[in-house]
Amino acid sequence: MAGEKPQCGNADKSEVEYDLPLHVVGLFLILASSLLGAGFPVVAKRFKSLKIPPSIFFACKHFGTGVLIATAFVHLLPTAFGNLMNPCLPDLFTDKYPPMPGVIMMGSMFILFVIEMYLNAKTGGHSHGGPTGEGLTEPSHHQHHHVRPETADAEKKNDTTVIVGGITEDESGYSSPTTTEYRTGDSSSALDVAAPRSSKKNAATEVRYFDEAGVEVDPQVYRKMSANITLLEGGILFHSVFVGMTLSITVDGFVILLIAFLFHQAFEGLGLGSRIAAVPYPQGSVRPWLLVVAFGVTAPLGQAIGLGARNTYDPDSAFGLIIVGVFNAISSGLLIYAALVDLLAQDFLSEEAERLMSVKKKATAFAFVLLGAAAMAFVGAFA
Repeated sequence: MAGEKPQCGNADKSEVEYDLPLHVVGLFLILASSLLGAGFPVVAKRFKSLKIPPSIFFACKHFGTGVLIATAFVHLLPTAFGNLMNPCLPDLFTDKYPPMPGVIMMGSMFILFVIEMYLNAKTGGHSHGGPTGEGLTEPSHHQHHHVRPETADAEKKNDTTVIVGGITEDESGYSSPTTTEYRTGDSSSALDVAAPRSSKKNAATEVRYFDEAGVEVDPQVYRKMSANITLLEGGILFHSVFVGMTLSITVDGFVILLIAFLFHQAFEGLGLGSRIAAVPYPQGSVRPWLLVVAFGVTAPLGQAIGLGARNTYDPDSAFGLIIVGVFNAISSGLLIYAALVDLLAQDFLSEEAERLMSVKKKATAFAFVLLGAAAMAFVGAFA
C-alpha cells in the first residue's frame, strides 16, 4: 500500500524576523543591477563619445550567450523538475508522468520554432547582428544595407566600386546574406540587386530603415532581428518575476541569495543587452530602451509582489510549486532554443561566421561563451 503523501506548504515558519527595510533595499539593488547590465551595451552603442572598443562588444556578446545557456540549464530546468516532482503534488506529476517538466519545455521549444518558421516565411533572410559583434560600434560592408541612389551616382562619376549588400536565395530556397561588388559600369545592376523588382513596384510606399550610422538596413532583416530579440526577452522575463518573488519571501540566508541574484541579473542583463544593441533600430527609436527597462523592472516587480504577499504566498504550497515549475519549464524551453539555435549556432556555424571569423577568433569567442556559462553555473550554486 502506497504511503501517505506529505502535506504541501511550509508549516514551520522561520524563527528569524522578516527584515522589511533590508528587503526593500534589495529591491533597489536588483533594479540597479538589472538596468546597468542590460543598459550598458545599448548606451555604449548609442553614445559613440564613450569610445568603447569593438573587442568589448565582442566579449560581451559571446559571454552573454554562455550566460543565457547556463540560465536555462542550471537555473530554470532543475527548478522546474524539482518543483513539479515534489512528492506532495498529485500523482500526475510524481508517479503517472514524472517527465512532465521536460514535455512542457519541449512544447515551448516547438512553439517558438513554429513562430520562427512563420517569421522566416514572412521576412525571408536570417540575421542576428553578426558573429563578431564589431558592427555594434561602426558601420561595415558586412552589414545588410543598401546603397542610396545618389551615392551610387556619385560613385559612378568617380569611377569607383559600389558595394551592395543583399539577400540571395539558392535553388533549395535557403536565403542567405551576400555582399556583391560591382564596377561603376554595373552600378545600375547593383541597384537592381539592392532593390528587387517586387520592391521597386512598392518603392513609393516601402518603409526605409536607417541605423544610427545612417546606413540603410534591409527592412526584412530589421523586422526579423527585432522579432527575434522580442521572443528572446519574453523567455527571460517569464522567470524574472519568480526570481524576484523568491528573493522577497526569503528570510534565512537572504544576504547570500541577494548577492547571487545581483550577479544573476547583471550577467543575464549583459547577455540580453548585447543582443539588443546588435539590432539596427532606426535612429531615435525608443524600442531598445523599452526592452532594457522591461528587463530591468521585471525582477523588482516580482520582489514587490513578494513583499506584498509575503504573509500569504507560500512557494511550497501546491499552487506555488506548480506555477513556478510550469513557468520555469516554459522559460527554459524558450531560452534553450533561442540560445542554441539563434545565438550559438548562428555565431559559429553560419555562412556569415565562416566568412567573417578566423579559427583563432572563433576559439576566442567560444572561450567567452564557456566563461559566461561557467560564471552563471557558479552563481547557480547559491541561487
